[in-house]
Order: sequence, then C-alpha cells, then structure tokens
Amino acid sequence: MAEAGASDRYAQVAGQEGRYTIIGLQGWYFAVPLGRSAGTMEAVPLTRVPMAPETVLGLTHIQGHILTVLDLGHLLGLSPAEQPRRFYLVNDEEEQVGLVVDTVEDIVTVEPLALDSMEVELPPGVRAYASGVFRWRGQPVVNLSVERLLK
Repeated sequence: MAEAGASDRYAQVAGQEGRYTIIGLQGWYFAVPLGRSAGTMEAVPLTRVPMAPETVLGLTHIQGHILTVLDLGHLLGLSPAEQPRRFYLVNDEEEQVGLVVDTVEDIVTVEPLALDSMEVELPPGVRAYASGVFRWRGQPVVNLSVERLLK
C-alpha cells in the first residue's frame, strides 16, 4: 500500500497525468487521486468525540475498523455539514478516513493544470488544500492535496 501512496503524491503535482475520483460538495467539484480512494458509503449515525476539533464529526465502524469522519466543508472553509448524506472514504497513511461529500461523480484520467492557469476564484480554505485544477464537463475541478488535508 505504501507504493500506491508514493505514486499518488507524484500524480497530484500539476502537469502530471493521473487518475482521479471527482467528488461534489456545495456546488464545488474536487478531485482525489484514485489510489487514495477506498470507496463510498451512505452516511450512518456517528459517535461524537469529546473535545475533538470541529472538523471531526465523529466515529463509526466499517468492516471491523474504526472510521473517523471529517467535515470536508468545514476543512475547506465552506459551510459545515448539517445533514451528512454520503461519506467518501480515503486511505490515509495508516487508516481510512471518511469525508462528508454530497456526491461522487466520476473517475477520470487528466493532467491537472497549475492553480493560476484557470480564472477560478477559490475560497482561501479551498486554495490552501488545492494542488491543481482542470475542467470536467465544462466545470472547474479543484485537485485536493490529500496529504495536506489530512495533516
């Protein structure tokens, strides 16, 4: 599994072709390297974690493992999740993490462009975790740096 993570870091650099999962959240589209994808699931009730940061919505279990669920909107400086509907699962260094998303749209092979190559106004929180952009079905897609996001 470590080899996949290393190749994903390479694929996240603008100008390097890679395979990505496109997810939708609050009218935005984001791309996550396919090698980091662990699937998707309908939202389930979560156990709150006392004194956890606001971005941690809670914990649940999946296939015998504890899954930490994060509010992607809150992480990106967008609106916090009110009624999570779907969790997008990503592989972190040592565990899977669930991100609250609205939709999982597509899997594409693209070569992301540098952030300043497209005229897209990114909120500061989104820009902090962006590593590139590209167009999909006429819409801008922000390539997320999973490493920075899950730090």
